[in-house]
Amino acid sequence: MKLESQELVEEFYEKNKEKFPGLSFEQVKEICYAPFIMTRKEMESGSLATIRLKYFGTFLVYPKRVAATLKMMERNFKELRMPAKMYFEKKAMIEKYLKTKENE
Repeated sequence: MKLESQELVEEFYEKNKEKFPGLSFEQVKEICYAPFIMTRKEMESGSLATIRLKYFGTFLVYPKRVAATLKMMERNFKELRMPAKMYFEKKAMIEKYLKTKENE
C-alpha cells in the first residue's frame, strides 16, 4: 500500500490534534513539510552544502562525482542533448563548488 504525503499528514493530524489544539491542519502541514522545503531551497541555491535531516540521514556531495557530472554535462552539451542555458548555469555552480573544495 502506497501512501501519499498528503494522506500521511492527514493521518498524523487526526492522531495528534488533541495534543496540539491550537494548530490547524494547514499549520501542521506547513510544519511537516518545512524540512523538505528548506532542503530543496538549499539544493537549488547551488552551494552544494552538506544537509542533515534528523531520522533521514546526511546528504553530501562527493567532489569526484561532481567532476564526473561536469564531464557528462559537457558531452551532452556538445551533442546538443542539453539546453545552453541549463548547461552554463549548472557549469558555473559546479565549477564554483570545485574551486572552493580546492581551496580547503
